[in-house]
Amino acid sequence: MRIANPMYDAAFKYLMDDQAAARLLVGAVLGEDVVDLQALPQERSGKPSPAGRPSSGEMLTVRRVDFAATVRTAAGERLRVLVEVQKARFTDEIMRFREYLGRHYADRDNYDAGADGRRRHRPLRTIYILGECLPRTTATVLRVAREYVDGVSGERLREREEFVEALSHDCWVVQVPLLASRRRTDLERLLSVFDQELHLPDDRHVLEVDEHEIPRRYAPVLRRLEGAAASEEVSDSMALEDEVSETWGRMKQEIAEQTAALADKDATLERERSERAVAEQRVAELERERAAERAAAEERIAELERRLAESGDDD
Repeated sequence: MRIANPMYDAAFKYLMDDQAAARLLVGAVLGEDVVDLQALPQERSGKPSPAGRPSSGEMLTVRRVDFAATVRTAAGERLRVLVEVQKARFTDEIMRFREYLGRHYADRDNYDAGADGRRRHRPLRTIYILGECLPRTTATVLRVAREYVDGVSGERLREREEFVEALSHDCWVVQVPLLASRRRTDLERLLSVFDQELHLPDDRHVLEVDEHEIPRRYAPVLRRLEGAAASEEVSDSMALEDEVSETWGRMKQEIAEQTAALADKDATLERERSERAVAEQRVAELERERAAERAAAEERIAELERRLAESGDDD
């Protein structure tokens, strides 16, 4: 089956716009049955200028689709779940992740009213789907799960506190490059729809997956991505995303080259200044030596003249 590559924002947004598919994907990663999912408006987008680079005074922005939803699990818990897909290098994106996370922590609408009329802030969960690997772990799906521990006795505590749940969260990190040929669990089989090794030789927008490898209950995910592959609008958006990414990459490369050239010029200028300072110091030393020699010579001449005068007086 050929499906749209969900590492592209356009294809991922198309997938998550379908509640059935979004419930299955989010629930599989969280390890919980999701019975209801209400997506929140999150899209922020931009486009390059016609010439492929920003004109004077125009900012180039890379299209971002951040998925956020209110989720109700089979256990009756209501959560806010954030899903981030980062296709390329994510090192420079950490601040954006933190700012995005902070906005959701600060959102005054992210609460449920308790029976006593008090606001009960919904717990937060985050899922990061990364196109590049973390440097020190080889887990295809890294789960960072908090635990409650008595700081004195070391005892692990079973009960959870509303205060702690409102101020901290669990997260999951999917390392897409490690998914290649790993189909050990149903979760890895589902996540194979992100496996970039499956793209067509001449088209990175489309992946070719073996639908028989993926459990039947995840069929809505496959069908939705199959529909995305057939959508001209999604295809155009993925092409635009490539164009923006390439333009942004060229700009970053130009900036890096210009920065390096300026650094070389600064180093050359500093070296020349240093050499000039050394030369000026040497000239000053030579002038002092010459002045000292001249003073000594004049003193010697004066001494000889004095002796000569004294010798003439004796005659």
